[in-house]
Amino acid sequence: MTTVLMLMAGSSAAFREVGHAYPKSLIEIAGAPLVERALRPCRALERLGARFIFVVRGEENRRFHLGMVLRLLVSDAVVVESAGETAGAACTALLAVDRLDPDQPLLVVNGDQIIDYDMAAVVDDFEARGLDGGVLTFEAVHPRWSYVKCDDDGLVVEAAEKRPISRLATAGFYWFARSRDFVAAAQRMIFKDAHVAGSFFVCPAYNEMILARKRVGIHRMPPDCYHSLATPAAVQRYEEWLAAEGSRK
Repeated sequence: MTTVLMLMAGSSAAFREVGHAYPKSLIEIAGAPLVERALRPCRALERLGARFIFVVRGEENRRFHLGMVLRLLVSDAVVVESAGETAGAACTALLAVDRLDPDQPLLVVNGDQIIDYDMAAVVDDFEARGLDGGVLTFEAVHPRWSYVKCDDDGLVVEAAEKRPISRLATAGFYWFARSRDFVAAAQRMIFKDAHVAGSFFVCPAYNEMILARKRVGIHRMPPDCYHSLATPAAVQRYEEWLAAEGSRK
């Protein structure tokens, strides 16, 4: 049974600064909260027996009833609270460590993105190839993304955050055949203090798996399948994209 761990404990400060009363995950996009839109593509994983864990800010959960919203979207959702801002996405993910089955697959996804792609097919691909880890990628060169570099066999040999070491940008979709591999890799990364600008990200944890001789692969998707919703400007761009798509139908 795959565990889908959605990270939603990031800051909403940029949205408050432009006048939004609700946190980022509840910003409405064409009539639906951001989290509902981010979650829709993940529902394809239910055919693989997926269970969902969400990490949210405790303050936002208490004030805006995020847990109730999430359980309306996923009836058996597990909600884990973050007491405040963490030292990055990897630290946020580790808050759910006691809810993970060590020997079962784990998929870590960002809660402020939309991946308009068949996620279940990606997981099927990774499992069919017998990989220990897998990353969904799209072509880019901008340093705002995380990146991986592959060898001639298509296996990842290096992962980097905010540093374009190749044209393979990662889409905030990080799969691990066993949850314990992610936990061990993230812990080793943090122990080594391998941070980027003071934050520990999920993607560079694959470097620790590679050092342990684990096989990490990629699955490519078209760039226009990925939509970041991390900032007000990004949300506006997505709304404009939705409007353009609607006008073409």
